Amino acid sequence: MAAGYAVVDVETTGFAARGADRIIEVAVVHLDEDGVVTDEWCTLVNPVRDLGPQHIHRISAAEVWHAPRFAEIAGALAARLRGRVMVAHNLSFDSRFLAAEFGRLGVELPVPGLCTMRLANQYLPDKAGRSLAACCAAAGVPLLNAHSALFDAQATASLFAAYLRVAGRPEPWCALLDEVESAPWPRFTSETAHLVRRGQVVAQRTTGTELVTLVRGDLVVFTGQMLDPRDVWVDRAAAAGLRVNQGYVTKATRVLVAADPFSLSTKARRARAYEVPIVSEEDFDAMLSQLN
Repeated sequence: MAAGYAVVDVETTGFAARGADRIIEVAVVHLDEDGVVTDEWCTLVNPVRDLGPQHIHRISAAEVWHAPRFAEIAGALAARLRGRVMVAHNLSFDSRFLAAEFGRLGVELPVPGLCTMRLANQYLPDKAGRSLAACCAAAGVPLLNAHSALFDAQATASLFAAYLRVAGRPEPWCALLDEVESAPWPRFTSETAHLVRRGQVVAQRTTGTELVTLVRGDLVVFTGQMLDPRDVWVDRAAAAGLRVNQGYVTKATRVLVAADPFSLSTKARRARAYEVPIVSEEDFDAMLSQLN
């Protein structure tokens, strides 16, 4: 008997799956063949780079600071996909990122899938939109927190369960259920992983500011999208007699001012390598006050 479905959602740093972008959160909801939820699994993923459009996915660098890298969850994730039909809303997006992440580990992703966005043409009214929110609204499915991998996977699972009720038995994709049972899947050394959920923020900051004192002529660098425009901070720093490097962090940099002190940006990684203190806007503002 087929194992059922693995409903998947990923949050990413951007759209370039085979380029520089990475998965930063992944969730899997298991459904049996009747559309009943049997298991849920979710974790943040440390992409070892900046997090991209944080205003969309609302994941902070502090939250992924101690999250596992994809290689550390690959076995656990593969175990949850094995023997199941993968389901996602806009499947091509999720499957492309999963294939790219597994591909970097030398693993081919052999999972056939179903797309609830494409299936909406058959199971939802013609005038319904095709976004997850629009499809859920048309099907009477609550979507509690968009752009959260677990909430989106839960909503997609409920949406697909509604499709299953309309489709009846045998399902139009019943051959797919049989196919996945025999699909070859590589075995990983470990199929367990340390999981980190949203809201689990490390207790202390990555760097302190108690030992940082600025003097005129010090070199400062900025990274991230500040609350105040970048040019405002550059002008304030220059007016206080500081030098501003708009490019890379160097060993001569006195301090890196970050929109998020836990940032995983290239500048932040270089600053940590050079032991350059990383401070927030608020801390830098206080430093400027002391300098003046």
